[in-house]
Amino acid sequence: MMSSTLNGSESLTITASTGESISDPTGDEVSMQVDLGDGMETLTLNVTHNHPFPFGPMAVEVVDSSAQIERYEAWQLDGTSLVLTWGEAAFSIDAQGTLIIADAVVRGADIRCSGTCSIDRSTMEGSAPIIAEAGASLSVRSSLILGSRTDEDVVAVDDATLVYEDSSGTGGWTDAWIRRLSGRTVTTNMPGALVSGSDLGYKGSKSPNAFAEAMGDDVGVDLGSSEMTRIVEWLTGDGVYGKEEGTFTVTSTTGWGTFTTTVPAVWAPTTNVNLELPMIEVVAIEVEERTATVNKSLGVMLTVRNSGLADAASPVLECTVNGEAADTSPSYIQLSTYGGLAANGEMDIPLTWRMASDGAHVLACGVIDLSGTPLAPVEDLVTSDTGVTGAEVSWTYAEEVEETPLMTIIIALVVFLLGVAGIARVAAARSTEEEHEDEEEDDVKSYPEASEDEPSESDVAEDEPAEEAESETDSADEPSEAAPWDEA
Repeated sequence: MMSSTLNGSESLTITASTGESISDPTGDEVSMQVDLGDGMETLTLNVTHNHPFPFGPMAVEVVDSSAQIERYEAWQLDGTSLVLTWGEAAFSIDAQGTLIIADAVVRGADIRCSGTCSIDRSTMEGSAPIIAEAGASLSVRSSLILGSRTDEDVVAVDDATLVYEDSSGTGGWTDAWIRRLSGRTVTTNMPGALVSGSDLGYKGSKSPNAFAEAMGDDVGVDLGSSEMTRIVEWLTGDGVYGKEEGTFTVTSTTGWGTFTTTVPAVWAPTTNVNLELPMIEVVAIEVEERTATVNKSLGVMLTVRNSGLADAASPVLECTVNGEAADTSPSYIQLSTYGGLAANGEMDIPLTWRMASDGAHVLACGVIDLSGTPLAPVEDLVTSDTGVTGAEVSWTYAEEVEETPLMTIIIALVVFLLGVAGIARVAAARSTEEEHEDEEEDDVKSYPEASEDEPSESDVAEDEPAEEAESETDSADEPSEAAPWDEA
C-alpha cells in the first residue's frame, strides 16, 4: 500500500531478502510473491526510488498459503535508513576531522562538515544540503547531487572554504551552492545611532532601520533575522554566479551636528561601523593684561582646535572661575557663530572677562557639560578637554590704582595758559614803548643848520632864562627824560 499512486516514472524498486524483486510498478499497491520457506522469521524489503517524489509504504500485508492476512502499518515496521517522511534524512554524518567520499552513491544522508571533507566522482541522492561549517573546507568535484531538503545543494557558512568543480546539482529553483552568514550584527561606537543596510543579501534588499543599543559589551543592532539578508554569495541552479554588494550606514543627530558614516557590508557575522566624530578642545587662553580693574572688561583670546575626523557645526564652550560660571561676553561661546570648526582645523575666538571682586583669579574654559545629550556616552571620543586655564590676573578696585586726578590736570592746564597770556601782554607793551622812544629820538636829533641870521651869543644868553623857565613848565607836565643830545 503506497501513499500515492505510482505512474512508473518514480524508478521504484522493491527487493526482498529472499531474492525476488519488482521494478517500476504502477497504481497505489505493489504486490510481489516470495518464498518464505520453512523457519524464516524475518523478511527484509529494500525499497528505493528516485527523488523527489514524495511517497512511501503506508502498510505491508502478508498473505500466507492458507489466505491468512497479517497487516503491518508503517509505524510498526523496523527499518534501517528508512525514510517515512520527505524532508528528513535517514542518517547523519558529522565530520569533525576528515571525510572522504569517492566513487560512491550516498542516499538520504545529512552531512555536516566541520573539518576537511571531499566528495569526488560520487552521486549524492537525497543527501543535500551538504553543510560546511565556519572554518571548514569542502570540495565537490565531478559529482552529481540530486535532491535537497532545502533550496540549495551545498551551504558554506561564514568563512568556510568551498571548491565546486565539474559537478551538477538538483537544478531549477535549487541553487548549486550558497554562502550564508551565521548572523548579521552591526556594532558601532555611538549608542542610539540609527543603523540601516542597503542592497543586502540574495535579493539586494534594504534592511529595516534600527537604533543601536547595548548588546553585551558592545553597542549595535541585529539585521540578520531574515535568511535572505544573510546569503552573500551563490551559484544558481542554472550556473549563474551572484554576490552581495551592500552597504551599512550609521547616522547620529546631535547638538553638534549630524554625523554619518557608510561602509561596504563585509561578509562576516559582525560588522563594525564606527562614526567619524570631531574632537574639540580649548588649547590656549591668552589674557590681555596681568592686572585689571574690578567691574571693567579685560580682553581674552581663546584658541580652539578640532583634531577629529568630522566637521563640528555647533559645539558650545563655557568659561569658569573657581568652578563657578565666569562673567564673560558672550556667556556661552557657540562655534556656529564663527561657521563651525572643520576637521583638523583651529580658530581664535575673542571675548571679554569681568570680575566683581578683587584678588588673583584664573579663567578656565572648555567644552560645555555634555550630560543628558546624545554625545554623553561618547564624551571621551569627542573631547579630551578637561579645562584649560589662562594666566593669573590680579584684579584691583579703581581707587587703588595710582593715577593723576583729572581736576588736577585741568587746573594745571589753566594756570599754564594764563601764564602764557601774561607773558604775551608784557612783551606787547614793551614793544610799543620802544617804538615810541625811537620816534622821539628821530625828532630831537634833527639839528638846525647855521645861517647868517643866527642870533648872537648875547641874544642867546638873553633868551636862555626864558627857555629854561618854559622848559621847567614843560617838565612839570611831562615825564622827565634825558635829552637826546645828553646821550650823545
